[in-house]
Amino acid sequence: VSKLVRIPGVNLNYEYEPENVEGLAMDLIKVAIENFKNRKGKETFIPANKQKAIVGFSTEAILGALGGTLEPLLDVIKKGAIKGVTALVSCSTLTNGPQDSLTVAVAKELIKRDILVLSAGCGNAALQVAGMQTLEAQELAGEGLKSVCKTLGMPPVLSFGTCTDTGRIAVLVTAIADALGVDPSQLPVAVTAPEYMEQKATIDAIFAVAFGLYTHVSPVPPVTGAPDVVKLLTEDIEGITGGKIAVGDDPVVIADGIEAHIVKKRTALGI
Repeated sequence: VSKLVRIPGVNLNYEYEPENVEGLAMDLIKVAIENFKNRKGKETFIPANKQKAIVGFSTEAILGALGGTLEPLLDVIKKGAIKGVTALVSCSTLTNGPQDSLTVAVAKELIKRDILVLSAGCGNAALQVAGMQTLEAQELAGEGLKSVCKTLGMPPVLSFGTCTDTGRIAVLVTAIADALGVDPSQLPVAVTAPEYMEQKATIDAIFAVAFGLYTHVSPVPPVTGAPDVVKLLTEDIEGITGGKIAVGDDPVVIADGIEAHIVKKRTALGI
């Protein structure tokens, strides 16, 4: 359907043309029938591993765990035990590497730097499969974040649900901003979509930028042919909303950019 989700090494691709869907469907059925004989004698691979995950986080759940107030969370952020918070809202794609590999690598890099991760979307499921939403994952976090997670009995990556639940993350960010008496754009928070694919992820990213947040996306959006648009999204928009777009496929470089942004916001807040 889209070049963005094509699999490297696969040469048989079909363009989606609404006016030719019947013919396209027949072609796909013929390919499937022709290939079916190649499946005979081959055993279906079903992975044996099973992974538990702690899920169901929301603004209300976090408030409940903190005794009905955000003060404990604000205190550990002010003290630097948690440097900041990043919302990881992502799909899965093979465009920038094996499925889910960049999502998992970015999350690991962030929690290692004492940055709490709130996850949603298909990337959230990837982090569940990777075991990052368990108490055992506390050992992957930096000393500050690890200490907070052990005290509260929570994983360093909090599951906020599907991509359609991302509004709940915005509610939490707004609650933190209100508690501190600042605009969301002033907070040590960021957004990353390491493997975006669906149009919903694009909408989430545009919302995050409009909300005033530093927003990383990968793969690179198809706007590089328009220099003015690139400049607007990566530079000029920051002067309007406080947010901007960042790109990149290297998990360390991605985390470097997010951490630098978070440190800058902490400095501006005097924490």
